Amino acid sequence: MSKYNRVCKGVTIDVYDILAAFNVTNPALQHLVKKALCAGLRGHKDKAQDMAEILESAKRAVELEAPAKSYKWEVERWSRA
Repeated sequence: MSKYNRVCKGVTIDVYDILAAFNVTNPALQHLVKKALCAGLRGHKDKAQDMAEILESAKRAVELEAPAKSYKWEVERWSRA
């Protein structure tokens, strides 16, 4: 069994099943969700490091989703958070 597998309502699922079920196609959002669901549980990084990387993934997701001219404001706003 993979470290990402979880039993939910009697069915074994993993992060990738969740991403597919919710049609998450932005790769930065996929990375964010995986980190958020497994923050601090994967063994090689602590929860604080995973949370910092979640913020970076969110910034990148905004860049990928936003039109080229408007994303700069969003990135700057996230940077101040």
